[in-house]
Amino acid sequence: MVNLVIVSHSAQLGQGVGELARQMLMDDGCKIAIAAGIDDPQNPIGTDPIKVMEAIESVADADHVLVMMDIGSALLSAETALDLLDPAIAGKVRLCAAPLVEGTLAATVSAASGAGIEKVIDDAMSALEAKRVQLGLPSLSPTPSPAALPVPDGDAQSLSVVVKNPNGLHVRPASKLVAALAGFDADLVLEKDGKCVRPDSINQIALLQVRCNDTLRLLARGPDAHRALAAFDALAASHFGEEIVPGNDAPAATPQVGSVSGQAWTQVPHLTAPERQSCADPAREQQRLQQAIALTLADLNALTALAETKFSEDIAAIFSGHHTLLDDPELCDAACEVIRDQQCCAPWAWHQVLSALSQQYRELDDPYLQARYIDIDDILHRSLCYLQGTTPPSLADIPPSAILLADDIFPSTVLQLDAGRVNGICLRAGSALSHGAILARQSEIAWLCEMGAAVDGIRSGEPITLELAARRISRR
Repeated sequence: MVNLVIVSHSAQLGQGVGELARQMLMDDGCKIAIAAGIDDPQNPIGTDPIKVMEAIESVADADHVLVMMDIGSALLSAETALDLLDPAIAGKVRLCAAPLVEGTLAATVSAASGAGIEKVIDDAMSALEAKRVQLGLPSLSPTPSPAALPVPDGDAQSLSVVVKNPNGLHVRPASKLVAALAGFDADLVLEKDGKCVRPDSINQIALLQVRCNDTLRLLARGPDAHRALAAFDALAASHFGEEIVPGNDAPAATPQVGSVSGQAWTQVPHLTAPERQSCADPAREQQRLQQAIALTLADLNALTALAETKFSEDIAAIFSGHHTLLDDPELCDAACEVIRDQQCCAPWAWHQVLSALSQQYRELDDPYLQARYIDIDDILHRSLCYLQGTTPPSLADIPPSAILLADDIFPSTVLQLDAGRVNGICLRAGSALSHGAILARQSEIAWLCEMGAAVDGIRSGEPITLELAARRISRR
């Protein structure tokens, strides 16, 4: 048995990751302990080796304890905790370099299924593979791709089911499938459209990208083949643990037609480049940046939960994807290097690094991927607010029947809009393929983008009409 410890700079982030992980557990599964933040109300962001040590001790009644960490001092605190522990307990502990959120979810499912420590670590380290495949990025995983896995032959038995889950086999139903098929004395392979994976990790199942109405087949060979197929059949009949509303198998976006009227509102949060300022204490600036990143990660957890509550887990994946992107130590390391080499303050260095990444997206040929630049800008804006101590305009001040006018709009802004007060969004730039556009459609908020100079001169409070089919703004 493998138990887990989550180490984070932020108590909110640590608790949020722990809550997500516990949702993957069918029964007790594995134990999860959290060592996050420090006990200082004025400066709560940080890590404490003593907390880490105590968390490890609380779950040390297992063969192994796997420690999942975010960035910076989390690793140092975990290493210090190992030195403080009784050698008998320290010998059970492994530190994992996987991304905190996705790695923890994958490790939890793997550990709960009874996998050994090496398999749990491998699953955690491969947790980003499905996202990389879906985005067309090079593979980082040594595990076989779906096309490379051999299918059992000879006396193999099989059973096919049609998946009716509206969002396909996302994380929770995939975790149920891993748990249901664990422990059988059989060689098992999942197949969809000729692609095959082992059903022993949510990462592998995610690589199949199983959507609503896809046919999924389980092939089994060995003494427990029949029992494994029966378990698969029973789980599929229960829609992999999800409640399905009849007649709602595949939700579709409502097409936007006609026109919407309202009063213009122009106080939309936007990204402003900070001025370069020199600093006398680069180490302090690096610490400020780490704190801002930790606070932003906690915000992204809250936005993920809000998106799932308002819409679905597929929509929530937009913000968990933002979390994954930001939870990349290479970004923080690059900015810390700029701070150190150029003796500059954190806001300017951080803006240099993330705006360069945003520009890389803008220069891509694929329009869908190109539209992801605004996601980078969204993360940058939120973290700069923490670094600079600024507050964006309050969305609570939006008047009734508002039409938001801006150069562009962040996905997190659209998520937090009250569709009962906002009739439409009209942008000078933007993209119909952006996550903001997706969220607007989900909220049934009219969306016009790439309107250019048509938005010039319109002031807040002015009555206007968006003619959607004609892509025109009428001023009354």
